[in-house]
Amino acid sequence: MKRMSVVLMVAGLLSVAFPAGTAHAAPESDSLYAVITAIKKQFAKKSSVRFSVKQRGGPPPAWDIKAYGAYRFSTSGVYAADTTTISQETQGTGRSREISIGREFYSQAYVRSKHGKYVWKSPSTVGKWSYGRNFAGVIWGEDLINGINPGFLELGASNGATSADGGTFEGVKTTLHSGTVTVPELGERQAGMTFGTEDEGGSWSGPIAWKLWVGPDNLPRRFHAIMRFNESGGGDTETMTMSIIYREWGTPVKITPPPKHLITDDW
Repeated sequence: MKRMSVVLMVAGLLSVAFPAGTAHAAPESDSLYAVITAIKKQFAKKSSVRFSVKQRGGPPPAWDIKAYGAYRFSTSGVYAADTTTISQETQGTGRSREISIGREFYSQAYVRSKHGKYVWKSPSTVGKWSYGRNFAGVIWGEDLINGINPGFLELGASNGATSADGGTFEGVKTTLHSGTVTVPELGERQAGMTFGTEDEGGSWSGPIAWKLWVGPDNLPRRFHAIMRFNESGGGDTETMTMSIIYREWGTPVKITPPPKHLITDDW
């Protein structure tokens, strides 16, 4: 099981209070399909959104992380991403930044001890960027557990999603959609936490309890998931919580490669 830590990100390539509301069944999850339609319209417009993530727990090795950044869309989904991740690790604080544009990938990362010493860094020169392309793990896909992934929302809609008054979030009136789905495959790659609907012999499976708050325009504002990882063949169950906030839908976002003189093949 790969953790979204600074080290494993490069090598292998959050708790919240919920607004109250009275839940009611959404016939055939029509309202959640409206959310999917709204998201796909943003894809078609080649729009963008900013996000922040908090993630806690999970199978070992487990580090709590905070991340923030932006996505730019193409008609098929996320085309470009710029993400900064901060992780609390055994040797110190990890920090990484990853930029993916199509199949081009750039990254810089390090771990520093509490005394300020670099315990690990990639590339070896701070300020430089490692470069690669065609890394499947960094590409956006329909297997991601994310509130703006139509693939995950379609899975939720087909498994008895409910809706409720979600109260207000950051001054916006919201509708709360929620549900639980149990999947035979749970995992992780650099693009995020993943699910699979077919048993392919992976190490983990289990339920995903999710909540999604959307505004009057049906665009996601907040996503929260609790994933319980059951190990194949028995063993302890591990729990991960993940919270994502989406802001500034449609605000222009520019994601560009680092300057050429800072790019290296050094990993």
